[in-house]
Amino acid sequence: MGRAAFSVLALSFVIGGCGSKDTDGDGEGDGGGDAFAELYAEDALPTFELTLSEDCERALRGDPYEYCAGDLTYLPDTTGGTPVTLSNVGIRLKGAASFRNLSRKAAFKVKLDEYAGGQRLLGLRRLTFNNMVQDPTMLHERLGYRYYRAAGVPAPLCNHARIYVNGEYFGLYANVQTLDDEFAEHLWDPAPGNLYDAPTGVYFLDLFPEYLDDFDLETNNDVADRSDLDALIEAVDGPDGSFEADADRMLDWTEWLTAAATQAIIADWDGYFAARNNYKFYHELERDRFLVFPWGIDQTFGITDSAAGEPLHYLDYTIDHGQSYRDRGRVFQRCEETPSCWERYLDTVEAALATFEALPLDAEVDAMIEQTEAARSEDERKEHGDETTDRYRAALRTFLAERPDHVRTDLADHGR
Repeated sequence: MGRAAFSVLALSFVIGGCGSKDTDGDGEGDGGGDAFAELYAEDALPTFELTLSEDCERALRGDPYEYCAGDLTYLPDTTGGTPVTLSNVGIRLKGAASFRNLSRKAAFKVKLDEYAGGQRLLGLRRLTFNNMVQDPTMLHERLGYRYYRAAGVPAPLCNHARIYVNGEYFGLYANVQTLDDEFAEHLWDPAPGNLYDAPTGVYFLDLFPEYLDDFDLETNNDVADRSDLDALIEAVDGPDGSFEADADRMLDWTEWLTAAATQAIIADWDGYFAARNNYKFYHELERDRFLVFPWGIDQTFGITDSAAGEPLHYLDYTIDHGQSYRDRGRVFQRCEETPSCWERYLDTVEAALATFEALPLDAEVDAMIEQTEAARSEDERKEHGDETTDRYRAALRTFLAERPDHVRTDLADHGR
């Protein structure tokens, strides 16, 4: 599929009522502006080459989560595009359950200014390359983030990329915009506020007092003031009768409920609302409210059941996230126990479902496959063969086609 066809299918990056900054004058938040738009363009399949010295490789074998020095070359997916090489960038591996070392299909974080202050690529200082080893379709992240953005949830831009390491083709990757201070600065003014994440390999943190110091503070470390997170925890810990109003002082209910609804519709069983996992909390300064960002969404649109040899695509995944079989997010649990909040949530599910049905998601699947199939086929480090990928992609198409009816049935069971 050519660039023109992809442009017709492209979805806008819309933040809706979440206080987004209009960086290009079109009345909508754009998730990054023109400076690095080409890095994540829907009609582009860029190539990145990482060059690691022997010392860097040795360091990554010893401590894969610590940066070591290497070089990055970026090759735009445009006719006559000029390669850009940046030297002395920070490179490390990433992932928890999806972690793979350099002998397999490693995932990478690149910090361009780790050793060279002020170094940027088209305005960015961090890059994230996900290996998609837990997603046989190799489509979930890109498709899911597009839906989040269309529904009004701040979410990263994402396309695919070819990754080479020391001249060897490592395969097809998800090229995901990093959620960091620059992400916030392109969407809000003033920014950045405090951005909180769970440390790598630490699961199921939530808004309880005992977890206050366990979150990683990823911005504003020169001040390192966590009083805002402390206030959020206190606000969601109030008495039942005033919970919704108490929490309203510290979080953006519209954004949180929309994130919960979109995660339910795409059966995101491994996100914040279903499992207290794969999220970041962000303190948006202008309105003094917390937002929740989705992250690590490779297992959306259902769950992989490799042992059974079949994709379990969770068409009947319930909108209360009860089928995650984990402790659900505390905010969501307390909302469910508060009748007025729960009614607002059900309204939001209906609105998010309307967005889901309006999007040409099945056509997007076609376009993404056509664009990336050669790169996937040549990927000798991928962990799923053609037969498995075809089976899971068929399950994804079934999910996209039949999910709305299942959500409506669930809504009816809740009196809608």
